[in-house]
Amino acid sequence: MSKNLSPAVTLTREQKEQRRLAAAQELLEGEKTQTQIAEDHGVTPGAVSQWKSTLEEEGIEGLKSTTDEGNQGPDSALDEQDREQLVELLEDGAQAHGRETDLWTSKRVATLIEREFEIDYTPRHCSRILRELGYRPVKPREGAAEKDPEEKRRWLNEEAEQLKKS
Repeated sequence: MSKNLSPAVTLTREQKEQRRLAAAQELLEGEKTQTQIAEDHGVTPGAVSQWKSTLEEEGIEGLKSTTDEGNQGPDSALDEQDREQLVELLEDGAQAHGRETDLWTSKRVATLIEREFEIDYTPRHCSRILRELGYRPVKPREGAAEKDPEEKRRWLNEEAEQLKKS
């Protein structure tokens, strides 16, 4: 992220739609450049360029928000039964699945899902799945505890249990 950008502001779906439609109106009027429109609406010139393309191809309707049902993306390859089974596997702990510690990282969960369900997810997507299931994936610190056996024991005994399920 550029140091020149301001902190992100979360807009509702309706607010984003209003911003796109206002920018579209300015594009249609033709009095401002795409860069000026972008600055006025707090977006990148690339976003305005995409809106312009959509406007040209689909008209104003193309810039309107879709319904919640129409904007869900593809169905998950893990169905509800698979998710329930995944929770059971996670509850067994990582050590039950051949890991040295009982902590679940996103990468470990991706490997588990690949092995058990034959579904190839990225670790990033597995992080989302874990949060949806009420878990918080652990981000390992590179070389920290592993280099000091005493620190590793202390961490496993004192902190690891707290990091399992939130």
